[in-house]
Amino acid sequence: MDTFNVVSPAGLDRANLNAAKERTYFFWVIALSLLIWTGLAVSIIGLFYAAMFGFFLWLGNGLLVAYLRSEGVKVGEAQLPELAATLRSVCAELGVAAPPALYVIQSGGMLNAFATRHSGRDFVVVYSDLLEALGPASREMRFLLGHEIGHLKSRHILKQTLLAPGMFFPLIGAAYRRSWETSCDRYGTLAAGDVNAAARGLLVLAGGRQHGPALNAASYTAQYSDDRGFFVSLHELTSTYPTLSRRVVDVLALRDGAAPRRAPRHPFAYLLGALIPGGGVGTASPANALVMIVLIGLLAAMAIPAFQKVRQNSESKACYNNQRMLVAALDQYRLENEKGASTWADIVGPDKFVKQMPACPTAGEYSAKYSDDEGYAIECTRHGNHLHPPASQPVPSGR
Repeated sequence: MDTFNVVSPAGLDRANLNAAKERTYFFWVIALSLLIWTGLAVSIIGLFYAAMFGFFLWLGNGLLVAYLRSEGVKVGEAQLPELAATLRSVCAELGVAAPPALYVIQSGGMLNAFATRHSGRDFVVVYSDLLEALGPASREMRFLLGHEIGHLKSRHILKQTLLAPGMFFPLIGAAYRRSWETSCDRYGTLAAGDVNAAARGLLVLAGGRQHGPALNAASYTAQYSDDRGFFVSLHELTSTYPTLSRRVVDVLALRDGAAPRRAPRHPFAYLLGALIPGGGVGTASPANALVMIVLIGLLAAMAIPAFQKVRQNSESKACYNNQRMLVAALDQYRLENEKGASTWADIVGPDKFVKQMPACPTAGEYSAKYSDDEGYAIECTRHGNHLHPPASQPVPSGR
């Protein structure tokens, strides 16, 4: 792959690797996240959920790292030394003093890589099929490793946890995540030292290990502007990765440092996109998917008690209305008969004051008491007595 012409990226250095949009979106996402975390912090229940979120995230990520250490191949001087040398060279180019632990895992044909962090240690994982497709010492591999180190240098793993509530918001959360990938493609291109190699690395992800290196980059980038429409726009707005065709466009724009062209999006896609949560559910990285699974569990744990409270209030109100109806019937019976009812049958029936005996929503049993001072009150075995008169003259019991 290194036999192609080498084109160095123009105007790219360590100081300007992170895309400007990433900084802009960061302030929006951190503001939203702070609002949610503050809401959690003001209540003991909220703090409990936050602690639960942290624990399960730590546990899940620990299991992921354990899988890497026990099932993957740790790259070093004695194991895949060419790949280890490429990693050291990339770290030196990007100003990383301590290279992360690098593992290769068998992926069943998937072409992917990801970065993660656990207990203060950084990890980069390359899927075996991608290693075979790119080669351990190629510029394309330098691009790939540089991309993943970009995530670590930009502290995206930490931000993914702390800013998870904000990233769950529609449109803004996904846009922030897409800006990460744009930034990391810039890291990778600087590490590769070749715009064409960076583009070829992305083309392998698009076309596969056999045909990807031979794809025509110009034809592929034309898809970004030619193949548009509502669903393409919706896919772009809800995805946490820029489309591969757009990523190739952005990388190739680094040949001369010009701003990459942007294809228009369908306006109605924004309306539907605003209803779809962001955050990266279902993305390829196990670490990313884990964060969103835990976040969904956290939000569900917060919502369930609120739902239960609303339901309990509704049930209590329905029972209260039943009690008021029975009190009105007992009062009317006493007024018309100059005596109190002795059983519910005196007031309940097809031709009575109440056509059918009302049922408590939670299967409570109704009984009635009468006070000369305050009149009738109905007691429910589940919801109690709303009027609380003094007990004096017992009247109907049972349902």
